[in-house]
Amino acid sequence: MDLTAAVDELYGVAPADFVATRTRLVQTAKGDDPDLAAQVKALRKPTQSAWLLNRVARDEPQVVADLTALGERMRTAQSRGDGAALAAARPERRAAIDALVAAAGRCAEAAGARLSPTGADEVEATAVAVLADEQSGRALRSGSLLRPLSYAGFGEVELDDAVATPLRLLPPLPDDAPEEPTAPDETERALTQAHDDLRDAERELSAARLEESRLRSELVAARDRTATAEARVTSVTHIITDLETRRAR
Repeated sequence: MDLTAAVDELYGVAPADFVATRTRLVQTAKGDDPDLAAQVKALRKPTQSAWLLNRVARDEPQVVADLTALGERMRTAQSRGDGAALAAARPERRAAIDALVAAAGRCAEAAGARLSPTGADEVEATAVAVLADEQSGRALRSGSLLRPLSYAGFGEVELDDAVATPLRLLPPLPDDAPEEPTAPDETERALTQAHDDLRDAERELSAARLEESRLRSELVAARDRTATAEARVTSVTHIITDLETRRAR
């Protein structure tokens, strides 16, 4: 076991199991590596919304990948002064933010918890930070957030106390690795087009998942209304039956 493996396991468990899991990992490391045991013991419990974001990074990584990819495109357009591209990305921006909130809600539901309105606001603030700042995207994708992220509208997002393991110690993510330049040939162009098609399909999937989540919520509400109406019909039927019995007497 090393620190990366310990962090990955610890920040994947439910908040109720965090302390017990950390204690077990400390005990495991103590005999062979006292320094590692001390590092694991110092790891802090994430907030509720950070835990849900960590669950999204593990359970629905494509939602996070869509968000970070959109952030990269928007930052590139901004650096080039491409206002038209930024304007065209606004609907995607809203959809990507909503998709992260919806994914956090699904993860909460799967764990028998709920995403509170405050938690939803914190997840949305994290999405905005990821769109604005590349390192925030790495932090979210690490699955080891301690707290939600926020962006003040300028500069970089403060991450010193936001991630269990400093980003400089994390292995680079696949998209962070430098690419070897290759000569553009027919295969390369086809591959580029395929990647573009994949991103389009992934965006459509995120939008579909968001719509599915909305419809499920409406279905639950409709079932509640149906149950309430059925109960009222039953109650009024009993009243009518009772009154007709009394009238017959």
